Amino acid sequence: MAYELVWEPEGVINRFSGVVRAWELVQSVETIQGDARFDDTRYVINDFLAVTEYEMGAEILTEVAVLQYGAYNTNPNCRIVFVTTDDALATLVRGVPESSGITSYQTEVCPTVSAARDWLDSQPQLHLMSNVMGFRLN
Repeated sequence: MAYELVWEPEGVINRFSGVVRAWELVQSVETIQGDARFDDTRYVINDFLAVTEYEMGAEILTEVAVLQYGAYNTNPNCRIVFVTTDDALATLVRGVPESSGITSYQTEVCPTVSAARDWLDSQPQLHLMSNVMGFRLN
């Protein structure tokens, strides 16, 4: 397995290592969002610092954006951070939601886990209501 999930009181660190295949990124997102703890999660830190090679492009990151868009309806109070020093990956992460028109969670790219935590600590606490019912009263 190219990733390890470390659950913390308010979030989860998703540590990737070695060669990361596209399906592994999708699987990790599905695993996080399918966990009962995700409902109260305030952040997901995707740590790519130990990755030697990755198989990802705009198509797979668009799929991840779609998964996040769905999860946003049940937990809109989460933020996503990608930790990487790889400029190509950082550009993909920043550009895909914009170019696909699929936006949900506020997403940031940081060069270290410490910088990711600092960024998260500097953000105001979100107190948004979920849209689980998916309907409006007229």
